[in-house]
Amino acid sequence: MKKSKKRLKLIFILLVTVFLTGCWDRIEIEEFAFVSVIGLDEGEDGMLKITFQITNPQIGTSTKVQVDEPPSDIITFLSEDLVASRDLASTSIARRLTFSHAKAFIVSEDLAKSNKFYPIIEATQRDRDIRRELNLIVCKEDAADFIRNNRPPFDIRASKYYEFLTSRWEDVGFVPLSTLHKFSLRTLDDMGLFLVTYATTKPDHPKTHLDSEGDIIAGQLDKIDENPMQMMGSAVFKEGKMIGKLTGDETRLALILRPTVQTNNILATFPDPLKEGEKISAKLVRGKNKIKITITDDYPIIDVKIPLTLSIASIPSNIDYVKNQSNQKLLIAAIEKRLETVTMELIKKTQEEFGAEPFLWSQVARKKFWLYKDFRDYNWSEKYKNAKITVEYDVTIEDFGKQNRPPKI
Repeated sequence: MKKSKKRLKLIFILLVTVFLTGCWDRIEIEEFAFVSVIGLDEGEDGMLKITFQITNPQIGTSTKVQVDEPPSDIITFLSEDLVASRDLASTSIARRLTFSHAKAFIVSEDLAKSNKFYPIIEATQRDRDIRRELNLIVCKEDAADFIRNNRPPFDIRASKYYEFLTSRWEDVGFVPLSTLHKFSLRTLDDMGLFLVTYATTKPDHPKTHLDSEGDIIAGQLDKIDENPMQMMGSAVFKEGKMIGKLTGDETRLALILRPTVQTNNILATFPDPLKEGEKISAKLVRGKNKIKITITDDYPIIDVKIPLTLSIASIPSNIDYVKNQSNQKLLIAAIEKRLETVTMELIKKTQEEFGAEPFLWSQVARKKFWLYKDFRDYNWSEKYKNAKITVEYDVTIEDFGKQNRPPKI
């Protein structure tokens, strides 16, 4: 009995020591420097110009300690590789850099248009420290300049600012959801275009006469603000390389045309059919699209029907669209015609200028084939250039806001 008790004690001690070994490689949180934003530009002699915006952990906390320090530190240097550049940063930063809390990946337009871009992005995702949910943003100027010029007025922490800002895509639709993970999947799939958020801190030639509120790209918004940053529209990628841009309205339409609902509760304006120069604003809620694709040897035939429910927000012309049914039918027909016209213009642009589609229709088309190999052999992107496409909107007006009739003036 005594021997068995001793054996049990020995086994227990050995088991306890196994669990105690878990802290041997611990690192205190004070030893880390958290990179919130990563910027990439083309450097000299084939090098990369890398920019890190490092958050000051003492700023923005709930404690009331007064700290006379900047909210973040921005460092730019040349390196041959992004992942290995963390060690180069140690030449001036005492703490150990980590990408685990990074929220945004800023890339200059010049680098995005080069053949270097995709291999760089693909290589970074092998690092365990870089999250695939990192938001990808293309800027018109150098990423180093963009990060330094961006001065958000309310959010001290850069990570929170970019997290809140990029999440607005779902409510507004002027920019797409573009993460490293989705970028890699879409590029490897090689069946269409991928849309990446487009931004700038250097406005140039503001556009004052707009067909609608989203008829611009970043840099064209006429605004007065201490922070020059603008985020509007999308950079178009094909085979991992930027080939063009879409405006905010075109980005919205691209998201609306997709099989699954991407954005809802969008506020938009439409020309008043009975009062030239006036516009009607409405909130749009999209239902489930009906996408019918017929495969032929030469080209696909694509028929899309999009149900939209509108909640009218304002009628500046004071024309009676509420009680007058004939006016209401005229309004619905005008909205449907306008949506169909601008949609077909966007589709024509994707066929002739980009040679592929960003609407994820390939996901519907592949169901028409028994084997994925057969779908690959069909060469969807090439066939899409000559596709016969029709788009029909089915608009329903749900309500006219709180007022059930125009005011009498």
